Amino acid sequence: MPIRKAPNPPIESPPDLLCACATARRAARALTQLYDSQLRSSGVEVPQLGLLGILYKRPGSSQAALGRMLGMDKTTLSRNFKLLKRKGWVEPAPTQDERERGFRLTRAGRERVRAAGPLWKKAQDQLRSAMSAAEWEIMWKVLRVTTQAAYRARQDLVRA
Repeated sequence: MPIRKAPNPPIESPPDLLCACATARRAARALTQLYDSQLRSSGVEVPQLGLLGILYKRPGSSQAALGRMLGMDKTTLSRNFKLLKRKGWVEPAPTQDERERGFRLTRAGRERVRAAGPLWKKAQDQLRSAMSAAEWEIMWKVLRVTTQAAYRARQDLVRA
């Protein structure tokens, strides 16, 4: 007689928080935990894979361009690149603007991205399968709208 797996118990949603930032950070932590659990065997964590993945597609990207794409400040990027260089996954690369620091993947970095790719896809598929198609589309729209609104609000503060 085959063994039947018990269904997963429903997961209780955490309480709503009054702060949009705290709620978004909680969502980001939940996503990071999901993706990191899949990526663990590759030795790459989600923040590292984000940088490595962009450099895989755009070798020689400048630190400033990467910061704009990922919404990361210079200090955070420098700290991440220091770690990636120490692991032997990235190396300096020339950029069109000599005043900016550029990076590219090393052979080990390219191999790491290729190894992590199927694991990332598994995490992405797991998340997608936990939502309806409509929810998936809504998630992307809400993330875009929220990001744009935060940038606009921040610009308004800078101008004031």
